[in-house]
Amino acid sequence: MELLRNIYESSVSGPQGEVWFELFGKYIQFGVEEEATLEYVKACAEYLNALPEATIKDLCEASIRYCNGFLADIGEPLKSFDNYKSVLSLIYPSTLIIPEPEYGDEPVIWMELNCEWEQEHGMQWVVRNNEVLYVGGFNGTDPVSYTHLTLPTNRE
Repeated sequence: MELLRNIYESSVSGPQGEVWFELFGKYIQFGVEEEATLEYVKACAEYLNALPEATIKDLCEASIRYCNGFLADIGEPLKSFDNYKSVLSLIYPSTLIIPEPEYGDEPVIWMELNCEWEQEHGMQWVVRNNEVLYVGGFNGTDPVSYTHLTLPTNRE
């Protein structure tokens, strides 16, 4: 499996293309913000596919909290899951956004995802240094602004 494919230079930003996302067993889009290099894109793609199971568990559990918090807010029944990875069947990764490197060449996961419970805004994951920094509605905030776990204020 090729890690990156269909790479081209965008006239608006840097490299664009597709990245393999092993957790979902499929290719998703990647896009570059600012001036990240193709080498940094590759580092982020490798990091995406090497997340430790503990980090994946944290992402899934935070996604479950986001799901049920959102459903509670709109008066819908909460969802129950057999295990933490069950939530992945309701999540559809869309784009790995590659920010301008702020901490040398340290890779970061900044993802836009679609989900069944919040179809209008989708969701966002931010992970740096194997720490889940944000899971919630997609707001497009650059991951450099996240220094610790941030959940939407009306969520547990």
